[in-house]
Amino acid sequence: MKTILPTLPTQFGIPIVIVQHIGARSDGEWFRILEKLCNIKIKEAEEKEEIKSGMVYVAPPNYHLLIEKDKTFSFSIGERVNFSRPSIDVLFETASEVYEDKLIGVILTGANSDGAQGLKKLKKTAVWRLFKIL
Repeated sequence: MKTILPTLPTQFGIPIVIVQHIGARSDGEWFRILEKLCNIKIKEAEEKEEIKSGMVYVAPPNYHLLIEKDKTFSFSIGERVNFSRPSIDVLFETASEVYEDKLIGVILTGANSDGAQGLKKLKKTAVWRLFKIL
């Protein structure tokens, strides 16, 4: 992330949503540090917040981040998926239902299989399916 996000211009034309596996009691300091390196604004997603271009949204700790049909965020405290909450799979699956072929999925790293099912869902609906970079 610290290699890719700082290269983006302030007026980047698409929204970016990040799911980072962090502790349930994280204070969000990790993304505030990252934001200091970037031109683009990074913020923790909020319930029912409209998703806007040119923003980087971060999933809050201990909540699944979902995208609703009206292109807003919602949160879930449902069971962990692949030992994770937030889960990349949950985000990818709901995002693919809303954005369909206008969605790009990127997995930069991972310690388990979280994201694999979501990428399969993207394969069915999206034109672009991108990578897992280890």
